[in-house]
Amino acid sequence: MVATGVIIAINGLNPLSLIALGMAGTIAIAHSVISKVSSKNGEADNPPPTIEIPTTGEFKIYRQAELNRTTASLLANGAILIAGEDGSGKSVLAIAVVEKLQAEGFLVAFVEPTTPKQMLLEIAHQFDIPVENLEGKSLTVDKLKRAIAGFLEENTAFLVLDDAHCCDVKFRMWLKQLRKNHAPMLLLATDPPRSDIFINIPRIELKPLPEYAIREIMVNAAGERAIALKPSELSKLQERAGGNPMLAARAVDEEYLGLDVESGDHRRYFDITPLILLIGIGFVIVRLIGRGTNDQALYIFGGIAAAVFMGLSRILYNLPRENQRIQ
Repeated sequence: MVATGVIIAINGLNPLSLIALGMAGTIAIAHSVISKVSSKNGEADNPPPTIEIPTTGEFKIYRQAELNRTTASLLANGAILIAGEDGSGKSVLAIAVVEKLQAEGFLVAFVEPTTPKQMLLEIAHQFDIPVENLEGKSLTVDKLKRAIAGFLEENTAFLVLDDAHCCDVKFRMWLKQLRKNHAPMLLLATDPPRSDIFINIPRIELKPLPEYAIREIMVNAAGERAIALKPSELSKLQERAGGNPMLAARAVDEEYLGLDVESGDHRRYFDITPLILLIGIGFVIVRLIGRGTNDQALYIFGGIAAAVFMGLSRILYNLPRENQRIQ
């Protein structure tokens, strides 16, 4: 389309026709970019009828593929890291993995970050490892580590650690040593650093839940609070959730309390900076074409449009950010 526009412009096409052609090309590019982003950020409202959503305990599991992949990796004596933003459903997925492994008769220790000794004691209690010596004295941290490591070498057991990014660095280095001895473990973290144990094991990045799942979570949360939400209200609340199940439930709570919240806490936004730059480049190209074809009208229009575009861009760039605006 661009090549055709250049050839026509060189042959003397009217400037207004060339401008219309350029605008049509820009709209087509913008439509294709937005369509690709929409397809990546979510799925259709109506899920495929062949997909069944299983339930584990009181939670409805929408991440069946991640559940199966994680369980298979652990059963193969492997390790896996599940990464995702806060509220993306990592803990719910971990509980589902624990329940599935325990239902098959395996020993599983599920712990959350505390002090290193408290975490070691919790692991020992869940594995029924003695925490006292023959004299009745409590084992030290080093002896607890050796006892747990020995138990994992002799038995088929799994270690599941939630919010692993909050653990002490020395504790994570001990996990790295366990992994060198092929101890199966599942770690869950938010923005984990690319170091120590996190860089040694494969990871699964949790994607946003599809729209139908977020809407179902909101409908269930509204039903628990005995409030009726219209489809238009659900759509407005769904924009604030951004595919995050925890934010979806929180949005319903905020609506129940009558809080006026305009923006969400999710981090999935579409950056239109490349599109804006493309429009500015288009104005400059129009100006150059007018100069090359000695078309004064096209040359003047391109120059004025580029100047106005640069001025508006600078003004918008200098506007105060949302957290600095005067309320």
